[in-house]
Amino acid sequence: MSTKTDDKNEMPPTAAQIHLQSFQLPVFPLEASHLKALTLTSDINLPAYSTLLTTVLLEDAIPPSLPTEIESLTLELFSLGYPAPFLSKLGKSLPNLKSLTVYSQLIDGVGDESRKDASEFFNDVLVGNSNSKNINNNNNRNGTNVAKSGLRELHLLDVFSRKGFMSGIGSILEDLGRSTNEDGGSGFGNEGWAKPDLRFLEISYTYRGHSDKGFLSRIPGDELPAMLVPSIIAASFTLNASPSTGPALHGDDAGGAGDFPNDPADVDEDGNPIPGKKPEGIIPLLNSNEGTGILVRKLTGGEADLETEKDGEKSILRPGSGPGPTALKMLESTLYTLDTDQLGRIIKAQKGIGVLSVSVLVELTREWRQKLIHALHGGVDGAGGGELEIVEVVGVPSDQFDEEVSSLATPGLNETASSILEKVFPAAVDMALISKHSPKLESFRMTILRAESFGYVEWNKSEGRSEGGGGGGGGGGGGGGW
Repeated sequence: MSTKTDDKNEMPPTAAQIHLQSFQLPVFPLEASHLKALTLTSDINLPAYSTLLTTVLLEDAIPPSLPTEIESLTLELFSLGYPAPFLSKLGKSLPNLKSLTVYSQLIDGVGDESRKDASEFFNDVLVGNSNSKNINNNNNRNGTNVAKSGLRELHLLDVFSRKGFMSGIGSILEDLGRSTNEDGGSGFGNEGWAKPDLRFLEISYTYRGHSDKGFLSRIPGDELPAMLVPSIIAASFTLNASPSTGPALHGDDAGGAGDFPNDPADVDEDGNPIPGKKPEGIIPLLNSNEGTGILVRKLTGGEADLETEKDGEKSILRPGSGPGPTALKMLESTLYTLDTDQLGRIIKAQKGIGVLSVSVLVELTREWRQKLIHALHGGVDGAGGGELEIVEVVGVPSDQFDEEVSSLATPGLNETASSILEKVFPAAVDMALISKHSPKLESFRMTILRAESFGYVEWNKSEGRSEGGGGGGGGGGGGGGW
């Protein structure tokens, strides 16, 4: 067990990381009672992993000495999930949990019991054990009941699941809100559950589509927006470029890239990096993805269609049919492709957004730039966007865009990739209009698919200048030539 301490004041450790080679936590010493953050990292090799998943979990797998004051839990690299009831016992043993980070794994495992156990775990940590019908305080050192509210932060990073699991998490959160409303808005529902405490939701994936053509199909994009509930003030649905294929890192950031595995497209059969130019950027989910519609409805206050059972006597509320946030401060949605109309409606409804990062469908017309300007202040006559401080736009080429850029290979064509990209990147006059409607704006950045060889533009208020860049040859153009 590795711990972090404050050497200056010789305080007891407040954070620890444990590398596990089995699903058995060690006994925690008394001095660990001050722990606030715990990271569990899997070091289980694959042959042993499969065996452990089918082995009966020991009764003391979660020891009574596990500190109940832990507020932050990170679970990383448990690629095949967990044997039941490891997760549910762990969740019930941490009554003060406020932040959960899950990284790089199949969270609901490979079997039905693992999936059921993971569902119970998320129900406990989101609802709060003090509001649950099945309270288990056996692991409390003091032997007293500990009131527990639900999570305030949920981070799901490169987390996959079988169909229906992510929407099930959304249903838990939506049901909390519905039970609240059933009691006339008093703050508690008929089942005694409190409203959701979740404030920050982060869902992030590292793009692997260059080497894995089925990558996007495994992201449950149609289920994830169900987790957007009114309590949330910061939401992130992010698609990141692979660190090995993204822009070069410099200075302090350079060391971090080595912590990530290489994309299989970038290494040879021996695992050694292949020299030369690598595929770049990301390809978000299509605008037609069902999740895009749910995301937009949740963020704009639209009404949801209700499904009814075959007998027509009882309404069935689908995951994602509940209301969404009304006071977002941050929105990152590069996983989904919005059109400018959808973006404008979101900005109009969420006037308090200060940090915005979105993937937007790009049309290859000069009018598109005007559409983007309008969208960033909530439509043609909109009054949104006044709180924007940081904006990133990831351009997603439309079919027309793709066709016209591809036609550059035609002999005798005079128009260049650079001149085509100038049609879509905001120019200095456009930035003047954007900053006029958003007086707090500090920085603006736009790329095409987060691939800098296609060109990019940047604008920085503090430096009083804007700049563009791009690749050479047929791969991209300048950023507007400011």
